[in-house]
Amino acid sequence: MKLAQSFIDTIHAVSVLELAERMNHAPARRGSSYVVYCPNPAHHENTPDCHIEPRRNFFNCFGGGGCGAKGNAIKYWSWANFGSYDPKKHYVEAVLGIANVMGIEVVYEGKMTGTVKRDSTATASAPSVSQPAARVSRKEVEARSAVDCDRIYRKFLNLCALQPEHARELIGPKRQYTNEQVIHLLFRSVPSQTDVPAILQKLMDSGESLNRVPGFTQRLKSDGDPSNEKDWYWTIAATRGYFIPVRDEDGRIVRLRVSTGGSPKYIWFSSMPNVSFIDQQWTFDDSIMEREREKNLPQMRKGGAPSGAPLNVVVPQGLMTMWTPGTHITDIFRANEILVTEGEHKSTISANILNRLVLGLPGVGNWKDVVPLVQAWGVNRLILAYDTDALYSETKVEGKNVQVFNALVNFAKTLLANGMDVLLWTWNSKDGKGLDDLLLSKKLPTEIDLRTREQRPVEIA
Repeated sequence: MKLAQSFIDTIHAVSVLELAERMNHAPARRGSSYVVYCPNPAHHENTPDCHIEPRRNFFNCFGGGGCGAKGNAIKYWSWANFGSYDPKKHYVEAVLGIANVMGIEVVYEGKMTGTVKRDSTATASAPSVSQPAARVSRKEVEARSAVDCDRIYRKFLNLCALQPEHARELIGPKRQYTNEQVIHLLFRSVPSQTDVPAILQKLMDSGESLNRVPGFTQRLKSDGDPSNEKDWYWTIAATRGYFIPVRDEDGRIVRLRVSTGGSPKYIWFSSMPNVSFIDQQWTFDDSIMEREREKNLPQMRKGGAPSGAPLNVVVPQGLMTMWTPGTHITDIFRANEILVTEGEHKSTISANILNRLVLGLPGVGNWKDVVPLVQAWGVNRLILAYDTDALYSETKVEGKNVQVFNALVNFAKTLLANGMDVLLWTWNSKDGKGLDDLLLSKKLPTEIDLRTREQRPVEIA
């Protein structure tokens, strides 16, 4: 699967400083540059001695003489996740990882594949591998229907436990969910690798097929033969953290987001296959090309589907019992006014406190998905509540997060051009970066009407 050049160019232009901030590495200004602890998890520093130079868009680790970590955003992400950077092994995963962290839409132009051919003299564990083949025409894998995903995810989550440390985060001062909300929203911990087989077996014994459900994937057994179906086993594409269900306009759980507790902070429960059996031979996409040449067969995946990055539709907790799967949002909530913010937690917490219908964007670049949706719902007024760094940030060279600011401006212009009233919520960054931080501190934003420029304090009805 070949990534579009325009998408690659966008990733190469990502600011190392902004990436470090999105990865919660807390860069601190030091002169004209910023310092963070080295992203290399194996490099333990007593003080932050990895320097980020915004004007050069470059980072360099100097701690203890330096560990070799340096370069652009792609290398920064790779060092943080792999402890090194090898372009043959890490480039594609780093590009896609940055897109996930920054909320940038992944764009593909086509599919470039290689071929794993069965050689009569080769052993099952070491098939011969050809040079890259011509493009193989095959369709993008589509996830199962919203109805199927909702049913399977609910069964799966009910088989998973919620670990004490995750319950403490959700109920504690950081999130302030109630016990009832945690239960109804179906927050659950990612099961351990030792528990996964039994959980998935129970799921399949209930009559469910996991094929093309994002997050579930088949991997090849050690020393397995890719052409032998019995050598493949089902597992999940997550190893730590807890699941955050993402619902659509019909109240169905269509995807799962994972709060990892590490870096990146959030990932999608996603499992795009990278191998297919076509014309009596195995084909695989360019993301594992080099690893397949090295015969690293455990990297082969099939049977899953990509998650995409859907919006999170949220109603206040008081309506959750009425919002059964298949019930359209407009049947239980008047949708003439909607609040739009970033992230699953922000949208859910805001909906509960403000008693409003909220859309949670998975990333600032996903605002285009909102426009046709709200038009279909008959919405005439949208409230935009992005993080404060969209308008002002002391840590940014430009004085604000330019990427978020540009997305906010384009979003607002499009809404206004479509005849909608647009309100912008702002607040003092000292009271919280995100809307959830502000509301949990018992404070409210100021509202600006982008048509009339009128300002007024927000009130909770």
